[in-house]
Amino acid sequence: MVALASSLDGGSSYAAAIFGLVGSLIGGFIAAGVSLLVARQARQAAEITWIRDNRREIYDRLLTFSERLLIACEACKEAPRDDVAARAGVETAFTNFWEVYGVVQTVADTRLVEAARIYAYRLWELAASLGSTSVMGPENFRRVAELIRDARYNMISEMRAELGLSSFRRGGGANPFAGTDLEEKYASAPRSRPGPLALSKTGPTEPKP
Repeated sequence: MVALASSLDGGSSYAAAIFGLVGSLIGGFIAAGVSLLVARQARQAAEITWIRDNRREIYDRLLTFSERLLIACEACKEAPRDDVAARAGVETAFTNFWEVYGVVQTVADTRLVEAARIYAYRLWELAASLGSTSVMGPENFRRVAELIRDARYNMISEMRAELGLSSFRRGGGANPFAGTDLEEKYASAPRSRPGPLALSKTGPTEPKP
């Protein structure tokens, strides 16, 4: 009887040890799985943050260089044909813009890529109209410039949507003097933006029609 009891006690000890080992293994697997899940989620969150932050920087550069290209083209249009500095300004702005545009295509979502493509190739046409490779011809320079600004608003709207920001009202319909004594005067005055503001030594002048 004593031997039987000892045998049973030994079996219980082995069983307890086995159950304890199995429990430890299961607990270890669960802990490892949770750790992997947490690490994966942290990595994904870091990647999302990195992409969002880099998108902001890249989109900022795109907007900056594209506006410089537009301004350079408009200034060159108003300059004499033999103005080397004006044409060099267009070439520099053109190169800078297309460098950052290529980067945008690698990080932007599809809708923004499509909006940016329209914007980019309208800018290309505007620059080309200063030379001999234009599709539309130099007579459509002003109209193309207007359509570039339309494309810019559309692209900015897609940027804001991609970055999780709310939409905005297009500035063309807003009155910057609303709530002041100049509100009605601004609203009733004819306005257009055919070209860049011309500056002289005596101060600003109206853009040429």
